Amino acid sequence: MGQRTLLRGLTLAVAAALPLCGPTVVEAAQSAATAVAVCGHTSAQPTLQRGSTGDPALEAQCELDLATKPSRYTPIAADGTFGPATETRVKDFQRCAGLAVDGVLGPQTWAALNTWAAQPHTCGVQGTSTSAESAVCGHTDTRPTLRKGSNGVEVKELQCRLNLAMEPFHYPPLTIDGDFGGGTESRVIELQHCANLSADGVVGPNTWAKLVDWSARNTYCAPPRPAGYSIDGLDTAKYQHPGGAPIDWKAVRTSGVEFATVKATRGTNVTDEYLATDLPAARAAGLAVAPYHFYTGSSPDTGAAQADRFIAAVRATGYTGQRAGDLPPIFDLERMDDGSGRCPTYGTVGDAKAWLDRVEAAFGRTPIIYTQKSFLDDCLGSTTAFARYPLQLADYRQSITQPPLPNGSTTWTMWQYTDAAVVPGIKAPATADVFNGTQADLDRLANR
Repeated sequence: MGQRTLLRGLTLAVAAALPLCGPTVVEAAQSAATAVAVCGHTSAQPTLQRGSTGDPALEAQCELDLATKPSRYTPIAADGTFGPATETRVKDFQRCAGLAVDGVLGPQTWAALNTWAAQPHTCGVQGTSTSAESAVCGHTDTRPTLRKGSNGVEVKELQCRLNLAMEPFHYPPLTIDGDFGGGTESRVIELQHCANLSADGVVGPNTWAKLVDWSARNTYCAPPRPAGYSIDGLDTAKYQHPGGAPIDWKAVRTSGVEFATVKATRGTNVTDEYLATDLPAARAAGLAVAPYHFYTGSSPDTGAAQADRFIAAVRATGYTGQRAGDLPPIFDLERMDDGSGRCPTYGTVGDAKAWLDRVEAAFGRTPIIYTQKSFLDDCLGSTTAFARYPLQLADYRQSITQPPLPNGSTTWTMWQYTDAAVVPGIKAPATADVFNGTQADLDRLANR
């Protein structure tokens, strides 16, 4: 984990992504007044049609590429000339966004295009791969060596191409502002990791070559995902509801997510404000679901009281642990969530066991423990007292093929491998997991 602590959800209230569905005509019209130069060419957005030329056409072509590539459309040439290929792509986009399909870029199409180009959306119909276009951003063909501190039109070209090359549901698009800052440097390093290049954050000839290739074709740098595990899950709390936005659990399920853990309680006095809606809705959408409790050892001998609060809160949602779709309850055992990274002041094996025993008796299920080997080593003396419990282990390192097991444990059940998954139906990044087993194994664990 390096310098990163577990802290479920604490870093997830930023980089909100828009819902992955087409904006309605009304929504597009409402946002039409806020024209922006997403690609950095011009914020002028006149009505365009076949035969139009100039910077507005260039901006439109670049935005069309950013807006439609997530649906696997190969980018079109951004050359400032509104020809047949641009007209066809406008029509494709209008269909995606639920607009009138006329091939004309008017106010409603511009408004939707601004939104789709700046945040990841997908079309109902996937595009097809065609020949790569060399000019997809339209800023410059110059490829100088760039690094942190560089600025200008070459950096705009870099940022635009990074947005086209990096899979946008995990790498939120960069602002195309021509300023090579820390965010751009981090994104370059991520590209270099994907391309098996020297990850130094400097854009030299080799990095430019891979970037130009990937940004011009129907391909992406996808984030590292643990190999060999086919079943995906995620974890949610209030942080996945920015501004009170709901989670579209049907969209989450349609995206391929099979299971979810939903925050229920923290300590002795906090119930997550979205537990009552998220847990039933996730289950109704067809996911296997588990409520989880964040243990706080800020006072001595509170494990049983924390268990009582958890039991009452999840029973109020209808959770019994025995219904089809109910995964076992989860005990979140980690460092303090105050940003200090300290061990729980009064956390002990005995107090943790008090929670586990009471919850197991209440629901007739052996709880899953969410933790990390380093936490148990550092804070609980490398205890083997939890060896009989299934484990959800958190480890975000890309250099490992599975999380290290705590002393005494022989396997793990779930691996939380990232805190930056962008999932259809959720407007903020979430932590994501893989399941260590088959679909039949998951179904058995979820009483299905």
